[in-house]
Formats: sequence, C-alpha cells, structure tokens
Amino acid sequence: MGLGSRNPAVVGSAEEVADDLIAWVEETDIDGFNLSRIVTPEGLEDFVDLVVPILQERGVYKRDYRPGTLREKLFAGSRLLPASHLAAAHRRLDAECRK
Repeated sequence: MGLGSRNPAVVGSAEEVADDLIAWVEETDIDGFNLSRIVTPEGLEDFVDLVVPILQERGVYKRDYRPGTLREKLFAGSRLLPASHLAAAHRRLDAECRK
C-alpha cells in the first residue's frame, strides 16, 4: 500500500505506468480507475500530460466524447427526462421557463 492509501501506488515512467494500468485492466476486467493525487496539482497534471496520450495511442483511452449531454446519452437522445421518470412530474413548461 502506498502513501496513505489503501491501494497500491503505481510508480515509474509514463510508459511503465501505462503498462501497469493496461495490465490491470486485462487481468481483472476492471473498467476504470480512481486516481488519488500525491502531489497537487503536479501529479494529476503529469498523469494527464504524460500517461493519457500513451493510453490513447494504444487505443485504451478515448480521445473524444460522443456529442450531447449526459442526459441525452442516458435517456435515448432526449434532452428531457422520460414521462415515466418521477422527476418529470416537476417539469416546467417552456412558457414558464422563458419568464
């Protein structure tokens, strides 16, 4: 365990860190990571600037997001919640939103 965390620390060059992360995904079938920063903000900046491009080059980290909001992605392309959703009962009418 490393540096005040319950999880092992990944240490090394950007290539080594990318190799370790890819190996974890392949061995365990996890679908993501939670990053904890040890040195702020440099640790996160270094990860984004150095490791993410390597992961992108290897095709294991997305380069772009699909267009649309999260709601549009979760609810079949609609910008509104479906009528069956409990929160839909509290929707304001367009005329009320313009006031």
